[in-house]
Amino acid sequence: MTSDTSTPTDTSPAPAAAAAVQIQLAVLTALAGGALAAGSYLGVVGLLVAICLVQLSLALSWLFGTAVPGRKGGLALAALAAAGADAAIMHWPDSGYSPVLGVLGLAVPLLFLHQLARGVVRTRVLESLADITVLLVALVALAGLIVLRRQGNGDILAPAALGVITAGLVASHFTDAVFPAPRFDPAVARGLPALVVGVLVGAAVGLLSLHRVIDLAGGRAAFVGAAIAAVACLLSIAASFSGVHSSLAPAGTAGPASPAVRLRPVAAVLMTVALSTPGAYVLVNAVSG
Repeated sequence: MTSDTSTPTDTSPAPAAAAAVQIQLAVLTALAGGALAAGSYLGVVGLLVAICLVQLSLALSWLFGTAVPGRKGGLALAALAAAGADAAIMHWPDSGYSPVLGVLGLAVPLLFLHQLARGVVRTRVLESLADITVLLVALVALAGLIVLRRQGNGDILAPAALGVITAGLVASHFTDAVFPAPRFDPAVARGLPALVVGVLVGAAVGLLSLHRVIDLAGGRAAFVGAAIAAVACLLSIAASFSGVHSSLAPAGTAGPASPAVRLRPVAAVLMTVALSTPGAYVLVNAVSG
């Protein structure tokens, strides 16, 4: 008889390494959100420039950070979708997100044509199609910030929404760097306290920045801030979960990280900010309306 003295493999990251990752994500979030907020303070043109820079960074970091098949064609589709959404929103600012839906509708057949054009090297078709589709949705979602900026009280609403998203995410990441427990997943250094802290910080920022809007006076401003921060923090947790369980960096892999792996934190942050903007637009208008 032999006894099994082996112990279960601990797949959770080292505390120091996990804390460093969360601090990195917090810094990247502050830079991205700060750039968009600064652009919104400068006006519609300034916001458009900031959005274009974020869209470019998101497309490059996502396509090359996820090592998605068909990157060249995906980059061309991303450029067309981002330019089309920005131009449509600038031309029809009073139509809400409707012009963006038109851009996505036109992108659907192009997505399938792109896969067909890959020819004999066409592999991992579903993965490529899914990753590029998510990217296009995030790119056109950012254009909604222009709609928010150009509507009534947009000079207050757009910077405030971006401030809530940024502050909530930064607070959440720093909390996870210090105390990531209880965790949502053993392998992901993201805990429930960080979500609570992010929501509370979002409520505080919303109350401070939106109380001047009559339709959001009192508790409505805090509620909107908390709701926007909750959406952003949950998306961030989902991005962290997806990154840890990705096949790009298998657990236990030795050696320096590949350039693709180094780009993944940038992609995760920009994707989270981009996908949070439609939620911010809907919540602000639903509560104030």
